[in-house]
This record gives sequence, structure tokens and C-alpha cells, in this order.
Amino acid sequence: SGPSLRGRRAFVSGIGCCLTLISAVAVDAQPIEEPATDSPEAAFERYRREINLHDFNRLADDVIDPQARFVFAGESHRGIVAARAAFNRTWATIPDEVYTMDDAEWIVRHEASAVVSFRYRYRGTMSNGQVLAGGGFGTNVFRRTGNGWRLIYEHLSPDPALQPARTSPSDTSTKE
Repeated sequence: SGPSLRGRRAFVSGIGCCLTLISAVAVDAQPIEEPATDSPEAAFERYRREINLHDFNRLADDVIDPQARFVFAGESHRGIVAARAAFNRTWATIPDEVYTMDDAEWIVRHEASAVVSFRYRYRGTMSNGQVLAGGGFGTNVFRRTGNGWRLIYEHLSPDPALQPARTSPSDTSTKE
């Protein structure tokens, strides 16, 4: 005979409450007018392309939300000022870092938010001459804003199989 009318109303009410909460978190209360060609995928591609320019101002202008939070290297950086400091510290430590994001899988895609998981890798020479390489798994959350789709959250988790690979410039030995 199925659930009672009272049970169905409570269930529908609970779903409505959750959807309202998600909508309130994902979208500002004002109407959104973004460039017609923007999408979460386009924002992710901008991020992938621009991160290796090592120009945080460009990233902030093109893809990073001012309220973004980044979690990587065992630290959390909330807001554009903290994110800028963390990115610039990384680039100062590894000036020629090349960072890649591959195997993107869009987990969630809604009108106002989207989530993508990916594999990341990095490689570069530290200021002391040591080569550093590694990688792992990442998750990015994008939200739709009046300025287009913006990265609001990034979490990077290292893959133990790729961590850390360090070599000095004089290390030419091979392991058999």
C-alpha cells in the first residue's frame, strides 16, 4: 500500500528544504548574466591553460572566485589574498613548475554549480637546483556568477605512488 500521505509530505518537504539550501549556497540572490559561451568546462580549460603562466592576477581575473578555498600540501587557503600568497610561494619555490590536470570527469553539473575530478602532475626545478615531481587526485568546484563560471574550491590529494620524486642536478645514477 506504500507510505502514508503524511510520510510522503514529509519526504517532499525534506527534499524541498535541501534543494533550497543548495540553491542558496550555489547562487547569489541576484540574476546571473554571464557570457553566453562560458561553461564550467570552459572555466576548467582556462584554469588548465593559465596556471602554467604563473600569473596569479590573470587567474584571479579569468577563473578564480574571490572567495575561493584551496586545499593542498597539507594546508588550507581561503580567499583571494591567501590563495595568491600560496600560489606565489609555490612558484617562488619551483619557478619553472609545469602543472597538468588530466582525466577530467564531471561528477556533478547543475545550472549554478559543477564538480570535476581529475589527476594532476607537477614537475619543476626548485630554487636549490633539485628537481621535484609528483601528482595525485584533484577535485574542483565551479560556481556560476555574474562574471561567468568561477573556481570556488580546489582540493588536491597526493598519490603516494607519485610522491615525492626528488633528484639533485648531479644525480645521474640509475636503479636496476
